[in-house]
Amino acid sequence: MKKLALLLLCLVVGLGSGWASVTGTINPALFNDSVNWCQFGCGGNQLATPQSFVSGLGSTGSIGLAGTLQGFYNLKQGSSWSGNYATGMGLIYNGAAFGNTPTQIAATLDQSATGVGAYIQANFYGPFTASIELFDSSYQSLGIYATTGASNGNAGTALFIGAFGSAPVWAAQFDVVDQYGVHDFSIGSLGLSTTSPVPEPGTMLLVGSSALGLAGVLRRRFKAVL
Repeated sequence: MKKLALLLLCLVVGLGSGWASVTGTINPALFNDSVNWCQFGCGGNQLATPQSFVSGLGSTGSIGLAGTLQGFYNLKQGSSWSGNYATGMGLIYNGAAFGNTPTQIAATLDQSATGVGAYIQANFYGPFTASIELFDSSYQSLGIYATTGASNGNAGTALFIGAFGSAPVWAAQFDVVDQYGVHDFSIGSLGLSTTSPVPEPGTMLLVGSSALGLAGVLRRRFKAVL
């Protein structure tokens, strides 16, 4: 398995590349493989960056916070998190409420995929903008897809955000900005595609990192105190 700690540190910087594209989607059915984060236990514990994962079909990779070696939190909808995800879904929480920064969540792959996605939501009630950035074999940005969602307490209604690259995908970086400008969020099950999809229109030709500055710390609404 690749040594990915340095890569996770690099992704948040936004490695430059020529114009490329990603095609975005909010349809999880376009992804034929998934990663269940409860393989880490889902006990509300903090884990060091990065952690190695295995998908349902045996693909491997690493997950962690981009731009830092700070630990992230492995939570579960319905116990340590009470937001939009399906009950019992394992989560990766960026720990922004505990001072972690930068706060983007990065997944790197040991085998290329055609697309990557994840369920996602902000830690505060209300609207948010989510984004996913894909990277190629040289870890150059293929582009960013962004869309909007809303955080509430309706389990099973979490936004799914995914994207397919114009070249094989080797890494993905997730971010959320809520209505207050805060990057406090989690992701649920990761979706991987190893097939050639026909996603709905939604291409965004944005290259480089979407990282934004962290705003002030506000009261949390979803995550239980650990």
